[in-house]
Amino acid sequence: MERRDLLFLESAIQAIDEALQAVGNEVERDRLDETSLSRLATVEAELRRSRLALEKIVRETS
Repeated sequence: MERRDLLFLESAIQAIDEALQAVGNEVERDRLDETSLSRLATVEAELRRSRLALEKIVRETS
């Protein structure tokens, strides 16, 4: 894998981290109903799974 590809993967990981932070901020504001919190929990889980998958790819190609 080319260095450029690794940079794209690392950038995607950083974007996921930022999205996870945004999700956490929304939860901390405590303005959401239970349905919205449930949806955010699902989004958070999917983001974490995606991050783990990208990290695995980076490790395997480094």
